[in-house]
Amino acid sequence: MSRRGRLSEAGPDARQSPHAGTRLPDVPERLTRRSAGVPVRTCVGCRATGLRSALLRVVAVADGTGEPVLVVDVDRTMPGRGAWLHPDPGCLEIATRRRAFGRALRLQAPPDASAVRSHLEHHVTTPGAPAPTVNQGSGLEADGDPMSTLR
Repeated sequence: MSRRGRLSEAGPDARQSPHAGTRLPDVPERLTRRSAGVPVRTCVGCRATGLRSALLRVVAVADGTGEPVLVVDVDRTMPGRGAWLHPDPGCLEIATRRRAFGRALRLQAPPDASAVRSHLEHHVTTPGAPAPTVNQGSGLEADGDPMSTLR
């Protein structure tokens, strides 16, 4: 029996994440859908897969007038449908331009993404921006305890 629907020899692993250089250190180099025991989600912006822990869950809630507003589900426990997004302003722009949130969340009206945009601006460091420095001292300088191994 022939295999139907196969696009290329690479199969489902053909799409690589455009965020390969900005991933967290604990993310494996090659992420596949066959990763045993690791939840994998697809970004609604760039359509690349990533670990659930590396993506933001976005849900739609109704504002006072009944219009849908997108909010970031920080704890990933809010009820209802969720859409997954890389913590990258570029992915948010692509998703809003493609109207991907409306399709993913099954909304009738276009949602307001300003809360997600402000969350990305305030809580996510951009690639290339200097990371906050941490005192790398040991012992008493690290956390006040001379026997500490924290660095």
